[in-house]
Amino acid sequence: MAITTTLLARLGWPVLLCGVLGTAQVQATTTTPLPLTPAEQAYVQQHRTVWMCVDPDWAPFERLNEQGQHVGIAADLMALVAQRTGLNIQPLAVRSWEESLAASRAGRCQIMSFLNQTPERETWLRFTGPVFSDPNVLITREEHPYIADLQTLSRSTVALPRGTMVEERIRTDFPKLQIVTTASEQEAVEMVSERKADMTIRSLIVAAYTIKQQGLFNLKISGQVPEYTNQLRIGILKSDPVLWNVLNKAVQTITVQEKESIANRHVAIQVQQGVDHKRVWQVLAVATGLLLVGGFWHRKLRQIDQERATLAEARVEQTLQTQRNQSQLMALLSHEVRTSLSIIDGAAGSLRLLLEPDNAACLLRVERIHTGVQRIQELTDQFLTKDRLESGALTPQRVHTDGLTLCHETVHLLDEQHRVRIQHQGDTCLCADPDLLQVALRNLLVNALRYTPPGSPVTVNVVGQDDHVVFRVTDEGPGIPAAEQDMVFFSYVRGSQSHGKPGSGLGLHLVRRVAELHSGTVSLDSPAAGGASFALSLPRA
Repeated sequence: MAITTTLLARLGWPVLLCGVLGTAQVQATTTTPLPLTPAEQAYVQQHRTVWMCVDPDWAPFERLNEQGQHVGIAADLMALVAQRTGLNIQPLAVRSWEESLAASRAGRCQIMSFLNQTPERETWLRFTGPVFSDPNVLITREEHPYIADLQTLSRSTVALPRGTMVEERIRTDFPKLQIVTTASEQEAVEMVSERKADMTIRSLIVAAYTIKQQGLFNLKISGQVPEYTNQLRIGILKSDPVLWNVLNKAVQTITVQEKESIANRHVAIQVQQGVDHKRVWQVLAVATGLLLVGGFWHRKLRQIDQERATLAEARVEQTLQTQRNQSQLMALLSHEVRTSLSIIDGAAGSLRLLLEPDNAACLLRVERIHTGVQRIQELTDQFLTKDRLESGALTPQRVHTDGLTLCHETVHLLDEQHRVRIQHQGDTCLCADPDLLQVALRNLLVNALRYTPPGSPVTVNVVGQDDHVVFRVTDEGPGIPAAEQDMVFFSYVRGSQSHGKPGSGLGLHLVRRVAELHSGTVSLDSPAAGGASFALSLPRA
């Protein structure tokens, strides 16, 4: 078949679709009359016209054409339902799917034509049995690797039309993915093609249709989400139970053959009747020539692919070796710096003992030396930790750890421990790497003490929840402007409030990396009135 054969065949998918949309055409079918009760028959007689909300731009499933007519697969199926119930089902003119949902909620239409059943929609709709099924697939650019499990992705961007079942479920099931909402199916696919998003998750029929219509042949199918298969149904207002009974009975009479016939009418090859032998020989000759050319190019492309694979492997090995060399150099430099700093700090300590207590000027200089040494040691530790975390050389060694005890130990190592107040609630034990967790807690506390005015306290609240332990560090500093809050966890980023304060912009980045290594999260709450509260949430196991 003709629709982007290479698109579907890359993963061994059968080629299913091709062609263009047509208008709603329903052939007369002979069926047994619906077994309606007297109450249902009376309802149909009294409510001949039923208003229906649709998606005005969801080709080839459904759309409203220039004349305001409902066309597509859903339109043909709804025409069958209208024929068998005797109802006059009319589409409500809307401009977007969001407007259609709002109109249904407001009761401006009694039914919605073609949508998935979700908990949110069940608050005002009751659904018939499935009218049509279609898998949802992952659409990416050609260079993107195969995606076996969405849970393995982190910080990937997904373009999804607003108000869809997929958007609602992705936000809940895969919180690590970053969702970019669009106004239409076409816009979501185009964002992936233009590298504005990493992927989109769309119906196989709609995705293939859009890719073919728009000529977006730099895309491919990179996987499937079986649990997200579209089970498209008719939604009826809960306030109209009799109408649900009538429509559900009609849906059950639609056969598999009728569904396939309607789908093929919109997404299938047109077959010409009769045989033109001369044309057949011409086609065979052209096909033979194409096969020969294709065979040559196939061998050529395999050779090129092998060369690319070899080159890619060499580049990967070179990159890994560079990272290993860099890590070794960082470790060596850190050792040398620490040794030199220990000598300087020891000499300053000895000098302090030789000075007279009333020699304030010299004692101040010695104290500055000691403070400078501590600062360089802190920076060295941060750079070394960052390098080991980013290179993968440092992995969590999880053991049974009491979060409250670890907080007390971390605070005890700080110079201004008297300003820190520790509170706790519930069971604070978890399975974590105590060394990495102490790195994260120390950076949060040092930041809080640094920006909190002298004399003001810093609060640490350790809360044991059902399956998480949350460490919340709250300060009374100037806070972080809303425009900067999304950036504070990046490397070497310092906010506008950091002028005159020491720091390298690595502390909060290390906190985020420790959270990720423990499959946890870190978040920031900084109201306009001032102050900042960082919450580090780690799973118990």
